[in-house]
Amino acid sequence: MALSPNELVATNGSSNECSCSLTNTHGCNLSLASGTLNATMTQNLSATGSPQFTNFTPTGQLNATATTDSSSTTTGAIITAGGAGVAKNATVGGQINSTNTTDSTSTTTGAIITAGGMGIAKNISCGGGINFGNGTLSSYGAPQSWTPILSIGGSTTGITYSNQSGTAVNLGNVAMCTFGMNLTSKGTNMYGIVTISLPFTAANTVQPYINVGAWGLVGLDTGFTQLSLKPLTSTTASFTLSNPSGGGNVDMQAYHLTNSSGIWGNIWYLI
Repeated sequence: MALSPNELVATNGSSNECSCSLTNTHGCNLSLASGTLNATMTQNLSATGSPQFTNFTPTGQLNATATTDSSSTTTGAIITAGGAGVAKNATVGGQINSTNTTDSTSTTTGAIITAGGMGIAKNISCGGGINFGNGTLSSYGAPQSWTPILSIGGSTTGITYSNQSGTAVNLGNVAMCTFGMNLTSKGTNMYGIVTISLPFTAANTVQPYINVGAWGLVGLDTGFTQLSLKPLTSTTASFTLSNPSGGGNVDMQAYHLTNSSGIWGNIWYLI
């Protein structure tokens, strides 16, 4: 059958169905409603039905007008049994859903791998850890309220406050906290070291001493110039009075407190 410069017809029982091989050498468009196509196209292809391509190389635009949504690898307006290679930008109006469950242990492993950067305009929800080139951010919590509690020799009996507040956040394996306490009574226990509760469980490792502020502490201005604290157990931290110029360090005891002492500070420790 002779073809005009703008005509390409393939028939297999009807004029819009084919199960054949076609080579378009006339620079025309092809509309296919259904069937199986093996073709080389130099112009656009419009598919209004559900055609199947066994070996299709378009150099023009491929336009699928079907609006079928995708809920799996076998549903949607375009379905491919193999991979898809895209040399330029891809614009997606809906969600991108990868059902691959491969975990990521490097920049070249995982369900989604990108050789470049990633720009994200909104929040990220991560169910696992985030690996950086110089470490791992395993978790991040939103800032939360924290009520610091003083104990003397493990007892809180009779200790009252006019102010008792704090804020804490965990950033990976580091807890960052701020707190303030004003006593109205130091309680009835006169013996034992003074400790403060911690908002997050402390790691069993070497912990830092962090300087904090205070007023109304006996001895703080008459022999010791600094007050610091660091985790003592997994749930408490102890205070240390010190004099960097000499005089040594001592654990803060009940007798260092008065009924109007105040302690405040910004601290961090490993969790």
